Amino acid sequence: MKAGIRKIGAILDCFNNALELLAGLSAFVMMAMLCFQVMMRYVFSNPIYGIDEAVIAIMVWVCAVGWATVYWQNGHAILEFIVKRMSQNARRVIFHLTNAIVLLISVLFVPASCKLFKMQEHLRPIGGLPFGKAYYYALPVVVMSIIVLIYCVYKTIAYIVLDDESIVAPDAREEGNILD
Repeated sequence: MKAGIRKIGAILDCFNNALELLAGLSAFVMMAMLCFQVMMRYVFSNPIYGIDEAVIAIMVWVCAVGWATVYWQNGHAILEFIVKRMSQNARRVIFHLTNAIVLLISVLFVPASCKLFKMQEHLRPIGGLPFGKAYYYALPVVVMSIIVLIYCVYKTIAYIVLDDESIVAPDAREEGNILD
């Protein structure tokens, strides 16, 4: 069972790395489009119709996907200096409490964002994009909620079965998101 859980964790880690790469590339494209639009608007006095709306769409998707990747990496706001001084049982309680909150929020977000999507789906597109706001206001929240729900369920089960502190510890990466 432990090997199966580790294999699922490895698959989710690869999936998260792909999401992180996609979010990073999308953020780069968004910033390039934004700079181009500013140049077209203020230098040439000829803005391109639809770029502003596309930038907003990409930004909402990047934020939603980014939140999910940060959750998987345990890069969310933590008070590591307090938690690392606690006993293992206290850390377990804190992890399960915060995980239960994230799980509850994700479970509530899925139907709420689906309802929002259905409400916005029939609105005509405006702002130059060939699709309506439902695809970049509600759909990213649906996707984020489902991904975080899967991550949360996995972390809860894996932490109980594997009893591995690294599941809840911040992911030490080259970017320097961990302070010593």
